Amino acid sequence: MQSEVTTEPINRGQFLRSLGLSSGALMALYCMGTLTSCSSSNEPATVTPAPTPGAGTGLTGNLDPTKGVVDFTIDLNNTTYSKLKTEGEFVQLGQIVVANAQGTLVALSNVCTHQGGQLSYRKANNDFQCNVHAGLFTTTGAVKQSPPTAPVKAYKATRTGDSLRIVA
Repeated sequence: MQSEVTTEPINRGQFLRSLGLSSGALMALYCMGTLTSCSSSNEPATVTPAPTPGAGTGLTGNLDPTKGVVDFTIDLNNTTYSKLKTEGEFVQLGQIVVANAQGTLVALSNVCTHQGGQLSYRKANNDFQCNVHAGLFTTTGAVKQSPPTAPVKAYKATRTGDSLRIVA
């Protein structure tokens, strides 16, 4: 007499657990890139387009690292950038993110070194978090928590009155 076997589909995590792998082992495999569970595509994350500098925009100079040396000035009275006067606020300017980190204006590359996600400033932790895999960076650009293993570029930010100059 034969017994009937029924099969139900299971997901990858259920299959691996059935092999006896712990959740810690699974996370290690995910983080090492052995398994690809973090995103549904291999496309790099996109970064917010940079604003165009010019009259009335509150922005002058070059803020695009692909077009030469980064050297630009932000008018902190302009409505787009006035929030930088408030602790904990930040703006994303293409490949650069500027934040008011505990009263100090800081500027970092806005492109995570892991898979190119955008960074957001987190006031409560005084750090920057990637929007793709939650990697963390300090306000100096150093890696605080993986998956990124390389720091992001920090730019020199100098405030004079209501002007903020960012230089590579």
